[in-house]
Amino acid sequence: MSNRVEPMLTLSSVAIEKPWGGTRLKTFFPEQNLPSDKFGELWLVSTVGEEHCHSKIVGGDHSGLTLRECLFRNPERILGKSLAQQLPAGDFPLLFKWIDACEDLSVQVHPDDSLARKLGLGENGKEETWMILEAESGATVRAGFSSGWNITRLADAVTAGEDISESLLRYPVQKGDLLHIPPGTVHSIGGGVLLAEIQQPSDVTFRIHDGETLGLDGQPRELHLDMAVKTSATGSPQYCEEKELSRNVWHQRVTPVAYQITELHGEWNGPVPLPAEGCSIFTCLSGEASLGTGIEGGQEILRAGDVRLILPGTTSLSLKTGGEGWFALFSPRSGLVDR
Repeated sequence: MSNRVEPMLTLSSVAIEKPWGGTRLKTFFPEQNLPSDKFGELWLVSTVGEEHCHSKIVGGDHSGLTLRECLFRNPERILGKSLAQQLPAGDFPLLFKWIDACEDLSVQVHPDDSLARKLGLGENGKEETWMILEAESGATVRAGFSSGWNITRLADAVTAGEDISESLLRYPVQKGDLLHIPPGTVHSIGGGVLLAEIQQPSDVTFRIHDGETLGLDGQPRELHLDMAVKTSATGSPQYCEEKELSRNVWHQRVTPVAYQITELHGEWNGPVPLPAEGCSIFTCLSGEASLGTGIEGGQEILRAGDVRLILPGTTSLSLKTGGEGWFALFSPRSGLVDR
């Protein structure tokens, strides 16, 4: 990358087809060339998986390069010195996506960092947080075991073809709610939910039960019971309801290990609370606002779904909302991973 100071980058998104997906994402991203059929996920910031799943830079000197290519060229410029020294070459420490669950997702669990490395599945496990953008009447998510259940009983019940509908705790959700899912938390997103998910950069999922869902090839999808029982599966979700929020103030509702989430619900005209060092993902989840970088030509209008990667060294970022909105800043934590 050049030495020219760029306060933030605009990235392209990648549509990921899923058998349980719907069509609502096209409403939020009408300017993008999205598939005409149903798809489940839109990856907005990614260096995960194959190259076609990687975000590309849009505009500026490096337009057309993938984020991963830029990280190989100058990791400190994207990540900051501390993270650049910790992470494998080309890796970004977060994956940010939107999920449209038209139907129920599988009951699943993700490994933590230690187990993922032990099993040869990469450097990261998967810690994730869901931010509910829309929910149909009666829509729920499930996370954490109900009383009397554990991973062994669940795996045995699935193998025996028994009813597991009461095995997990069920949470009714609405717009503005947040659920934090630590690694080892058995969970399932219910149909009728549209959410944004910030997570560690891993696509490793141990599928425990899949209901009547068939894969994109029309065949039943593989289960991973042998892998699921290797997890501690004792994680518990943290559920935060929108109705408990303070308005017009930046706050943190949860304290994940791998990243920090700072949110604003309501109106604002002033600085965005950037971390002291390193990069951040800034996104508009609902509403509209003007985002300014304090340099000439550095003013942009953001609407629901828009994302900017804020680069290290950016000292000034201001937000002026156009009425009520929901905005979030995701900052990777450094110094917490033993490589």
